[in-house]
Amino acid sequence: MNKQTLTLILSTVVVASANAQTAVGATAPVALNLGGVTQTDGWTDLSAASNPGYGAFPGAGPWPAPIESNVGGNAQLAKVANGAGGGPFIATGSLYFGGFSTVPNTFGGTVAVRDSSPVAGLKTLVLQIQIGEASTYDLWNDAGAVLSYNGGSQSVTANFRSLFAQQFIGTVNMPTGTENLYNNLHAFQWDLSSIAEPITDFSISFSGAQHAQVYGLQLDQSSQVYTDAVPEPATMTVLAFGAMAAFARRRKKA
Repeated sequence: MNKQTLTLILSTVVVASANAQTAVGATAPVALNLGGVTQTDGWTDLSAASNPGYGAFPGAGPWPAPIESNVGGNAQLAKVANGAGGGPFIATGSLYFGGFSTVPNTFGGTVAVRDSSPVAGLKTLVLQIQIGEASTYDLWNDAGAVLSYNGGSQSVTANFRSLFAQQFIGTVNMPTGTENLYNNLHAFQWDLSSIAEPITDFSISFSGAQHAQVYGLQLDQSSQVYTDAVPEPATMTVLAFGAMAAFARRRKKA
């Protein structure tokens, strides 16, 4: 099977000044140009109005059930673990990693995107996470997303990862001085072509820093093999210098 380059089709990728609560469109998950047998799931309305009963601050309570994708297939978003003194819950307009800590990068809990009936001959997975920073952190310890499959406890890291787009939302006072805050679009891609057994189910989990907020998620599957799916921002001329500088700052903190 020939490997192909996956192309991210961007409607808008900008670095812009905006209001933290409302201006998240520039970092929304984007359409992918995939071939073969494909499926796309999306969570575009992570609000308490559309998902009532999924907790309240600080978020330590259980979810009544996983949250079904509201775009595309039948994948689900589930709560996996609480954080320190709180946990993930559905707030007014986001999935919020709750808690009382004021210490940056405190563990806020873990969620997972799961599919019990993936596409036949699954070879490529891509997960996009639209998440707002808290005290300059979004994914806890910058650890990224990990994959397990066929009911196993594997923790397979992505073959490719990129901070694909950013949107400036304000500043925060940190011990190092005034720092910028961003809404971010992270992309993670797995090449599953080396797995001999058919993949009959999978789970992709990730953890958030306390007070970070997830505004949207998108999961793409394909029966074809793709490589270099999510290039570093430095290789993408559509990204502004400010985003690349911010990426370097975040990588330095990791």
